[in-house]
Amino acid sequence: MSRLTRIALALALPVTSVACADDTDNETNASADETGTETSDSATNTASGTNSTTNSTTNSTTDTEDPTADPTGDPTTDTEDPTADTTDTEPTGCVDGDDPNSPRVELDAEIGADTMLTCDTIWVLTQATFVRNAVLTIEAGTTVIGANGGALVIESTARLDAVGTENSPIVFTSAQPKGSRQRADWGGLVLIGEALVNLPNGVGQAEGFADPPSYGGNDAAHDCGTLQHLRVEWAGFELVMDNELNGISFYACGTDTTVDHVQSHMGSDDAFEWFGGGFDAQYLIASGQADDALDCDLGFTGSLQYVLVIQDPAQEDGNHAMEWSNGPDDFTAAPLTSPTVSNLTFIGQGDGGNPGKSIGFNIKEGAEANVYNSYFTNAAGFGGSLQDEATISVADGGGVVVEGTFWGTHAGFGFQGDGPYTWSDEELGEFLLAQPGNQDGVDLALDLTFTAPNVKPAADSMAVGGGVAAGVSGIEDTTYVGAVDPEAADDWTQAAWINYATD
Repeated sequence: MSRLTRIALALALPVTSVACADDTDNETNASADETGTETSDSATNTASGTNSTTNSTTNSTTDTEDPTADPTGDPTTDTEDPTADTTDTEPTGCVDGDDPNSPRVELDAEIGADTMLTCDTIWVLTQATFVRNAVLTIEAGTTVIGANGGALVIESTARLDAVGTENSPIVFTSAQPKGSRQRADWGGLVLIGEALVNLPNGVGQAEGFADPPSYGGNDAAHDCGTLQHLRVEWAGFELVMDNELNGISFYACGTDTTVDHVQSHMGSDDAFEWFGGGFDAQYLIASGQADDALDCDLGFTGSLQYVLVIQDPAQEDGNHAMEWSNGPDDFTAAPLTSPTVSNLTFIGQGDGGNPGKSIGFNIKEGAEANVYNSYFTNAAGFGGSLQDEATISVADGGGVVVEGTFWGTHAGFGFQGDGPYTWSDEELGEFLLAQPGNQDGVDLALDLTFTAPNVKPAADSMAVGGGVAAGVSGIEDTTYVGAVDPEAADDWTQAAWINYATD
């Protein structure tokens, strides 16, 4: 792999710049001639415009090798078995993201060269950091912490390559110490692309910024990057008045974008929001958000599979598992918002929750919806709802498909927003329950504890064999209902990369 620039602006009082420690020394010790410079393995690329110097410390794993040496005699050389499987290789030298003594490096306001964030350092966002004309690579096991006003924005000329592992996830979290973290401690993660959106002229401006970047275009395949085994926590800071960021925002990201095994936890706004574009994502967890879990707008056409949404019973603003909208001004704007979700489990706020918020799904503004093999339970409000007469027309024409889906406890089905509507609440319930494989009043006996859920149904439950074949591109056909296969040996929602803690 090519050597990438390593940012080195140290978080200190006052802030100074230091070299990034190597894996054998996790202390940040800058020599006098390193202060005010960036460290670059190639001594050519810089991320903030300062002069680059080579690292004066010799790294034992350097690429420079004696060509006469026996590669089998030195375990630190780059000579490797070409047949070896390195897919699950764990990083070494990673620091503890909760350790206040771990070395910390502050990110600049702009990253304009290919850059790597390594796991031997905690990287700090104190402001909105914009990545432009570059690839930002984040090593597995790396912790990025966000302070008040901090956010990471990957612009349309850039890409994020953030590939963690099950045991060494990449974590974006609060800069506050463990035990003092709260929603909105920092901004969030924003990815911007140039895929299709159904706005006038096909272009919009990202929410939440004083000087918002533009998104949208004609590149349906636009690659915003790769997010795997990654977690975003305690996000949603209000960068401008009445407009906070989501945990993760995808603006016009196209089909080449890769997202799987990603959690958005304890955010103050939506867990995930998609503005146009379209790509397939798998193994998503939205937990404890103070607004919607899966918010799809402005022509998003991707698919989501294997999804857990669990609401914090103490957070009354926790909103829909799914809120899918076409557009606020033109309900017929193309492309229509038309996502597909399969194998979703939704656990609402339960008894004492907010019936106006804790709702399975709301389809509005003439959007389409395709829901398969999912389970909605513990909702304080509707198990599912529609909004706007235009959405009834879309549903009546076959644009709202819900199949192989069970509901447990909820307050029935109904409409939101201003009426009157041509369907009654009872007719909406009949419309949903008449579709193939759907059943109401099903108890899959899940453990709904917010901080320690167990959403794997028993192997003899109704979830087994209750699924239907979706026959939709990007969706794997399953024969079970819910996020977790009842007959699987492992439960993916219990893996080490996931966090359900509330502090």
